[in-house]
Amino acid sequence: MVAQLEPADVGRPDGTPVRAPGPRPILWDSIALLALLCLLPILHDVKTMLTAPYWLDEAWVALSVRFPLSDLPVTTSSSPLGWSFLLRLVPDPDHLRLVTLLFQGLAVVAAYGFGRWLRSSTPGRGVVAGAACAAAVLLLPAQQVRHDLKQYTADAAVTVGVLALVTWVEQRWSRRRLNVLTAVVAAAMLFSHVTAIVAPCAFGGLLLAAAVRRQWLRLVEVAVAGLNAGLILTAVYFGISMQGRNAPMQQFWADNFPRVTELPGYLGKQLDTLMPVVGAPAPVVVALLVAGTLTLARRDRPAAAVAVLLLPLVATTVGVAGIYPLLELRTSHFLLVTAAAVAGIGVAGLAGVAADLACRRLPGMRPAVLAAAVCAVLLGGYAAGNSRWYRFDGNESGLYYTAIAVTDVRSATGYVAAHRRPNDVVVMNNAAWYGFAFYSRHDTLKLVVPHGNTVGWWVAMPGRSDVVVVPGHDTAAVRASLRQAVELAARRGDGARVWLIRSHVIGDELVAWQQALAGYRVEQVTDGVEPVALVSRG
Repeated sequence: MVAQLEPADVGRPDGTPVRAPGPRPILWDSIALLALLCLLPILHDVKTMLTAPYWLDEAWVALSVRFPLSDLPVTTSSSPLGWSFLLRLVPDPDHLRLVTLLFQGLAVVAAYGFGRWLRSSTPGRGVVAGAACAAAVLLLPAQQVRHDLKQYTADAAVTVGVLALVTWVEQRWSRRRLNVLTAVVAAAMLFSHVTAIVAPCAFGGLLLAAAVRRQWLRLVEVAVAGLNAGLILTAVYFGISMQGRNAPMQQFWADNFPRVTELPGYLGKQLDTLMPVVGAPAPVVVALLVAGTLTLARRDRPAAAVAVLLLPLVATTVGVAGIYPLLELRTSHFLLVTAAAVAGIGVAGLAGVAADLACRRLPGMRPAVLAAAVCAVLLGGYAAGNSRWYRFDGNESGLYYTAIAVTDVRSATGYVAAHRRPNDVVVMNNAAWYGFAFYSRHDTLKLVVPHGNTVGWWVAMPGRSDVVVVPGHDTAAVRASLRQAVELAARRGDGARVWLIRSHVIGDELVAWQQALAGYRVEQVTDGVEPVALVSRG
């Protein structure tokens, strides 16, 4: 009799055979994933997410869809090219945040795979591990503040997805699976810049695991695959992504590029800032991260465990090198979501240990059921403790607020368009300009490039000679623009009025406007978070 060995039968480092997995419980996986994805619109205020006006950092992203596809390499700016392309596939430009929501869902799916592809004694326990990992990602409060039209949810989905694929490659080694990982990494770079951070961790983990096990052929295969992926990532970075890097952008993020000597104090300060959106005390988070990493190792996924350990080290390195901001709420969203996924695996690991201990006393109980019950209690407690975060609309008193809830250039643009006379003048701060241009849907736009701001491009409206945009944020610039607008209205005659639109006015700019407007009569004509006013000589 000739027996055929499967790869899974010879995968243990100590030489003992591993039982080949039985048929995959596709039905239970489907039910679990469907239930988790159905929770997404329950936990998130999708209506507000899709209908809220775009604020400053979103407005230029939304505005990019109004330019021809040939301008995409320029208008994508600091956004990944693939992300900006996906926005063009959304039929309604007011619902572009559907792409944000899509990646929120993909992060949940990826997290399920991350936990599901661990070695489990029964398929049921695998389903429990996948569900616990995905639920932790779904319940993370940081997900609630990432409803904006930026690529940060894609960063999270890609990072967790790449780590999940590492566990998949380890589950049953084959060159085909390794090639799939390489192809996904290459494609992901078009949608997330942090692919360049997580990819070295993924291939580094596979390399180290192969070296420790002395699997030299596998080591060579991983090295070749990693080299191929690295060449593609480098080509995309320098060929496309680097166009979004400019001096103003570097200056904007300068505070998030610490020096080595500043790291201890910087890390402590940033972690304190991030803990409210983590939703658990620091000791609990650390304990679950340790448990999650140990669970990865115990369940025959050492490469994934190494990748998880390498991720914060690589992120810190690129932060110190001034390449990518370190531990900033938006740009490090991928680290928060990944931490939640690893913590979810930690919950599943602890639940598995508790179930095994309980089954020794209660032999008739099914371990998967007990593990599921323990996970439900722990994750249910986490959800209860963070209940105020769920269905977050952008401004919860005493909890948190985001710019989405406190800016509204759409209403201002619409009101002025409906009430201005042909000879009226409109003056606005430059933070309102991208949004004003986007919501002025019937006006012709002209791309102006290069431009010396963080975006790297500007937009002109050739048919709107009635608009004055304040070029700076200081009092002198505001006063000069107000004077220009009033004088322009006087030249246009016939009782021309000056409409004032402002958006995202914060810090020193707020003081500048107060000082500059002191010499004028200001009549507020709308209510809301960013009211429209009429300005005339005092």
